Amino acid sequence: MKLATFKTALLTTSITLALVGFSAVSHAQPNITTNAFLAAAATQASSPVCDSSECEAEMRRLIRLARNGSGDAAALVAMAFASGDGLEQDDKEAERFIRIGVRYRSAIATFLMSDWYRNGFILEQNEEEADNLLEQAVALNHPPALYQKATQLFASDNPEDFEEAMTLLQQASDENLVNAMFLLGRMRQIGAGVEQDLVEAGELYRKLIIAGVDDARPYLREVTEDLEAIGANDQTIARFASTQNIERISVTGSAFRVNTQLTGIVRRLNASGLYDSRSIGSRIRGVTCEQSGSQCTVTRPSSEASSLSDIVGNN
Repeated sequence: MKLATFKTALLTTSITLALVGFSAVSHAQPNITTNAFLAAAATQASSPVCDSSECEAEMRRLIRLARNGSGDAAALVAMAFASGDGLEQDDKEAERFIRIGVRYRSAIATFLMSDWYRNGFILEQNEEEADNLLEQAVALNHPPALYQKATQLFASDNPEDFEEAMTLLQQASDENLVNAMFLLGRMRQIGAGVEQDLVEAGELYRKLIIAGVDDARPYLREVTEDLEAIGANDQTIARFASTQNIERISVTGSAFRVNTQLTGIVRRLNASGLYDSRSIGSRIRGVTCEQSGSQCTVTRPSSEASSLSDIVGNN
């Protein structure tokens, strides 16, 4: 993979992982884990995805949010520094911001730092640190971490690890993580280590297709044929068959998509009111004045705010 392409994929991955941490987005459609998204981005990207003035402005806002206590913002800034996409490439700044994110208990930052230690990227390779951080990310219920830990346990020679692996895999699938949904669907379809359940497998594939994951289509077709062969419920078969006919039209470029996602992330962090250093009454980063117990007021975005500038201007 060319360096420029890898950097582009890297930042796009950070945005994707960040979106997993925002429930309003993570339940809208499945999210792709690091390796799968890198592969997908590598086939499409040949230029930076964050090369607009709007994107650069959002990066500056993310730096401010990170300094005011947002670990998720710090994770995104770290990835931008690491890739050189959106911010000038700087390994030291990347390490500084990823550590800030972990210090603020960001699941995103914790998982990314684990990955960096495991692969010797930015940080010196350290498997022990990688495993410790992965456990922390699992404890924070970060879907990609749940999936990675599950796959590690599946590879273990200890049969007792299987039950824990299944629990983690189910949790990641419930959070709409693509790889987890695929793996769980396949296991249910063929009865690998679990009781065969064609209907549940089909429902997982159906969700993936609706979300635009076309790789699930042949698997749903197999499930539909198997259900027809055993005379299963006609309504279930019809629902699965109709899903296979759904066409997905994509007209959005990767750069525009990332810029839009960045704007959405900044908007959510700003709207939370947690990371405004100008809030009256509390000087603790990441703590609102209401949470501090002091008599104070916080300026929040009004219900009439309809743009990023409205929200930022009201903070």
